[in-house]
Order: sequence, then C-alpha cells, then structure tokens
Amino acid sequence: MTTESLGLKIALVSAFPPGRQSLNEYGLHLAKGFAERSDVAEVVVLADRLESPACEIDLGPKVRICRTWSFNSPTAALSITSALARERAHAVLFNIQSASFGDWEVPAALGLLAPMLARLTGTPCGVLAHNLIGGIDLEATQLHGQRFRQALTRFGGALMTRALLSANYLAVTLEGYREMLVREYPNANVALIPHGTFDTAHRENTESDRRPMRLVTMGKFGTYKRLETLLRAFDILVAQGEFPGLELVIGGSDHPSTPGYLANVARERACDDQIRFAGYLPEDDIADFFGSARVSVFDYDATTGSSGVLHQTASYGAVPVFPRIGDFVDVCRDEGLGGVNYDPGNAEEMAAAIAGVLRDPELADGIAEANRRASLGMPFSQVIASHMDLFHELIGAPGSDAARPGAAPAG
Repeated sequence: MTTESLGLKIALVSAFPPGRQSLNEYGLHLAKGFAERSDVAEVVVLADRLESPACEIDLGPKVRICRTWSFNSPTAALSITSALARERAHAVLFNIQSASFGDWEVPAALGLLAPMLARLTGTPCGVLAHNLIGGIDLEATQLHGQRFRQALTRFGGALMTRALLSANYLAVTLEGYREMLVREYPNANVALIPHGTFDTAHRENTESDRRPMRLVTMGKFGTYKRLETLLRAFDILVAQGEFPGLELVIGGSDHPSTPGYLANVARERACDDQIRFAGYLPEDDIADFFGSARVSVFDYDATTGSSGVLHQTASYGAVPVFPRIGDFVDVCRDEGLGGVNYDPGNAEEMAAAIAGVLRDPELADGIAEANRRASLGMPFSQVIASHMDLFHELIGAPGSDAARPGAAPAG
C-alpha cells in the first residue's frame, strides 16, 4: 500500500504540556492540527521530560506522547536522534526557538544540533524556528553589558543557524527573518509560514465598555519581558483617578533564567488589592483571560520572534499596547494586526497609551474588530497545511491543494 493511502506518521519534537517550557502550547496545537488531517495516520510527540509526574493530555488515538529529552541536558539531541531512529516516522518537525533545549549556552546549542543529526536517521526533517539569534537584540536581554558572552552567543548563533539550515527546510514566522536568511544563505531552503491563530471560531467580540476595567499581561517574566514599567504606568493611572475600579491581572511565570522574579514583585505589591497574580494559565483559561480584559500590555525591552501572546490578545478582543520595537512592528506589517504603541521603558507614555484606549471605547472596538478579522485570515489549519505540503514534497507523495509557502530554492 502507498504512503498516501495509509497516511503519514509525523514526529513532532517540541516542549509539550503539562510541561511549561517555552512553545509548549504551540506544540500542543501542532499535534492537534496534524492529527486532524486525513492524510496523517499517527503523530508521535517527542516531548520534554516533566519535572514532576503529571497526567498526559489525551488528544485521541492518533497522538502518542513520548517524553524523550530533558531541558538543559547536553545529550538532548542524541536522545531525540535515537528516538527518531526507533520511531521511523515519515517526517519530523522541530518546533523550537533559540533556548528550547536549555537556558545555558552549551546545552541550548547542543540541543539545536538535533535537526542536523536527525538527517542521519534518514527522516525528512523540517524546522519551525520561532526566533533566530541573529534577529535578537542581545543588549536588551539577560546578556546586557556582557560583551564577551554576547560575542560568544553571536558566534554560536551563526553556527547553530547553519546547523538548522541542514534540515530539509527551515520555516520562520516573520518576513524579516526570511529576508535575513535568504540574504546570508542564498542557497538555503527557507519558508515563510506565519504564526497562525489557534482559535478562529466565529464569535463577536464583547464591546469594550461591557468588559471589566481590567488590564492584563502574560509571559515568562524576568529577562526582556518585565513588569517594572507596567507597574509604574498602572500607578500613574490609579493616581489620576479617571478609571474607578481599574485592576491589573498578571498571568504567567518566571523565565527559567530568572527564578523568583514574580515572587519578588508579588511581595512588593502584596498590599495592592488592585493587582492580582494569576500564575500559569492552561490553554482552557486563555480565552477568558483575554476576553474579559480591555487592554493587554506588553512590557518588553526586546522581542525574539512573532509573539504568541499578541495573537491570543488579537483573537479575544483585548487591545494590545506594545512598544515600538522589532518584531512587534514586523508582525503588524506582515499580518495586519494593530494596537497602540509607546516608547520602551517609558511609563508615562505607556500610561497615556492605555488611557487613550480606556477612555475611547469606539477606538478600542475598532482595533479589536480589525484584529479579529486579521486573526480569521490566519487559521492554524493553514499553518499545518503548509508543513504538510512541504512534507509531501520531501517524501515524494502527492501534496495537498493548499498553497505552498514562499520558499527559496533548495541548495
């Protein structure tokens, strides 16, 4: 029987819930999306090992989860390669970013060798890279002021990019990343596949003035995603007295390299009953988190790729307020998302941007509706279809009728 009639076995290498490493929820949606395809027989998720025992998510009979590698383990790539050799999948997709395998340089870099090693198993290999070291302002990260470590990271990043490009294809979510790669590696097989929107079910946004007077923020905090500017802006808004009942809800957790950051902030604001720390939010709580807020604030010093939180904000009708930097600008240009901007680190300007949204429900509703329409144009099924087209092409099976993403010719 042919591969086409049986359906493909797809391996997915990704952080995965109930683990809480970066891109775990995106990995969940990739697994679900592949499993929904009629041309996929099985999805085996080669996932990160859990720090403590927990029940696995049941995604039905087509999805099997194998906890294969450990975060910050120098042998993660070897563990993944061994599992791929054992599984004999028709194709494998790596859902990764620069720190997927560790928050220390050595294990992070060694883990990113996995796609190159995967080619040795004979498995057609795709990489979905959510960021690239070359596109990150390291001075605005935890490497601020550390010139030697920045230089070392840049050098290692260039080597790792070459390693990722040894996969059959490398997909990025931003046009700026694609342009950079095509310019620096003209023979590489680079595809642009936008981030996509997880939930595009038809719904009407709740009007701004019918939502609580609530601001939200979400992320892994402590490095380039912080809370100091937001908290100063919130204090400014409260002191002005224009928005009675204003509250701030903070969702998320510490960045792995800054343990204790949120706990310290929570202690400092323990007496402020207008600020609430919601902690890590599972996927089922995301819609209510953003759908019950008027504004979603991004207190970032830098960006490292297309923001999943920005897409969630857009899907559920909160108005994004974000700094005029890097990938926020690119995402809005490439995907038609909108929001209100401020200069990074400027609490007064952030407060003014938030106030402008809160006092003008018409403005808020206009931004929210435009973002909802843009989100409907980026269904996650199209992301899956783009990868499946590339897989079918690699293994010589007939592809689907979805449009192939723009890719440079293979070298």
